[in-house]
Amino acid sequence: MSRYKSFSVHSGISRCRKAIAAIAAGITAAALPLTILGVGTVGTLIFRVSDFSAHTMMPQAEISSSESPAESRDDFPTVESEHSASSEDSSEDSSGDESGKKKASGSAEKEQSSSQTVSEKKNSGKGKVIEKQIGDSGYNYGSVYVKDGNSNYDLNIKKLLSSRAKCKIKKNAGYQVLIIHTHTTESYAEKSRDWYSKKYNPRTTDKSESVVAVADEIEKKLSAAGIRTLHITTYHDYPEYPGAYDRARKTVKAYLKKYPSIEMVIDVHRDAITRDDGTKIKPTAKIKGKKAAQVMIITGCDNEGKLEFSGWRNNSIMAVQLQKKMTDKYEGLARPLYFAPFRYNMDLTPNSLLIEFGTDVNTLSEAKYSGQLVGNCLVEVLEKYVVN
Repeated sequence: MSRYKSFSVHSGISRCRKAIAAIAAGITAAALPLTILGVGTVGTLIFRVSDFSAHTMMPQAEISSSESPAESRDDFPTVESEHSASSEDSSEDSSGDESGKKKASGSAEKEQSSSQTVSEKKNSGKGKVIEKQIGDSGYNYGSVYVKDGNSNYDLNIKKLLSSRAKCKIKKNAGYQVLIIHTHTTESYAEKSRDWYSKKYNPRTTDKSESVVAVADEIEKKLSAAGIRTLHITTYHDYPEYPGAYDRARKTVKAYLKKYPSIEMVIDVHRDAITRDDGTKIKPTAKIKGKKAAQVMIITGCDNEGKLEFSGWRNNSIMAVQLQKKMTDKYEGLARPLYFAPFRYNMDLTPNSLLIEFGTDVNTLSEAKYSGQLVGNCLVEVLEKYVVN
């Protein structure tokens, strides 16, 4: 009897050990492909560097806050997969010898390579850049063209050109113009090329390389003309991108309260135009023998009456008059004005403008030159609204 009990206990323990070992082996076997999948697919999706939306007709798509802008022109994030240490450990051969480890490790690397996502392949290598001058499209009155994104309204260009905006500019007085950036980290290509790296991330926290530098050129022109301008360079899209317009809204409201003399708010951006095949468009115009990034003014409206944006018509007066000045003074500088069914914080002042300078494949020097030209045009437009 004692022998039977002893045998039963021993046998039970042995069977338990085998069962545990079998379960552990099964978990390890199952974990390996999951680990590899996590690195090859999920990891790539999390750490993938992506550009902003190429659609100019809709607000730019908001990207993950993990997609941080580069700190300098020489430090752009690249598309890389992180390697998990557990993938090598779990693929170790049961014998524990070195040859078994190498064999299993090689197999894991092969499997990891085969699990590379379509997204990784699509965003590797180079893409094509087409440089062109975006011509006139939409409806027009004289030299002013409007691309209409609204279903309920059109702009009466002729009437707007002869109208007077609710704007009173006092020279050499308090701040008259406020310049901000909803997407402060938007930047430009390092060089003018007919290709771009698909690993390139056109964002930077270096304000001397971003849209901030473009707006500096506008500010210089306005200030030199006696139109005091406040240029706010607060980051609204970094370290977190989603909610940038909400944060920019708070900034604008705060400065309007602090400086009630402000008559105009300009939100300076840069655009991105990418075709379905990955080709990027670089809109340029040659002005006085020098390349300039083409510029697009955006003015919004309350298309469906749900945006609490009753003052949009006054904004459109200023937008159309600036468009007219740009097209007449510098041929080719302005793309068609975009009349958008969105608010873009333009409800906060009667003379709010959103201006896009070039795209992500224009160079900074091209965009800065456009900033100077637009600054000249703004001075001439605002001169009509100067009061004593």
